[in-house]
Amino acid sequence: MTTLLHLLFVVIKSSILGLFYTPVIWFLWMLFLKAQKKYTNFKWLSVFAVYKIVGISLMVFSFTYYGDHGLGDESRIPLGHGEAMEESDQFAYFVPKGKSKQILVDTYLLKGDNLCMSVDSGYKVYNLRTKGVVNFSDEPMYNAFAVSYGLPLSRQLKDFRSQYDEYWSGWRFWLLP
Repeated sequence: MTTLLHLLFVVIKSSILGLFYTPVIWFLWMLFLKAQKKYTNFKWLSVFAVYKIVGISLMVFSFTYYGDHGLGDESRIPLGHGEAMEESDQFAYFVPKGKSKQILVDTYLLKGDNLCMSVDSGYKVYNLRTKGVVNFSDEPMYNAFAVSYGLPLSRQLKDFRSQYDEYWSGWRFWLLP
């Protein structure tokens, strides 16, 4: 039920954002047509057609890699290279591309292409580009590695919820569905 309500919210938000984006796109389209010396007469049907295209495009974008932030109690943050950190029922997890096993994550931080995570068995550093993993059984070993490679220390890692709020708030909240 939560997923259905969130989907309804995305549809409504996309419709409202479409109301704001349509005049801007319409104005730019009219400027383009005037520059081409073509017919630029105003028609409400044309404006409504642009509104439908914009609204549908925003809905489609909300399910793409960079627009999907989860539905219902599922949450998602894109990390890059087609990878994403996800959360379900207050448990953050990461599934490396091409693998099926979830890695339960307590805290994490992304630095360049390196995803540094604290997990139940210690610490992991996953390179998003090369798909390589370096495992550490304790905090001092991880911190020594982090210092030598310019990665965040264990105390700098953050939980999923704070990073989700940081990533999806601000301009993304106001301008994206």
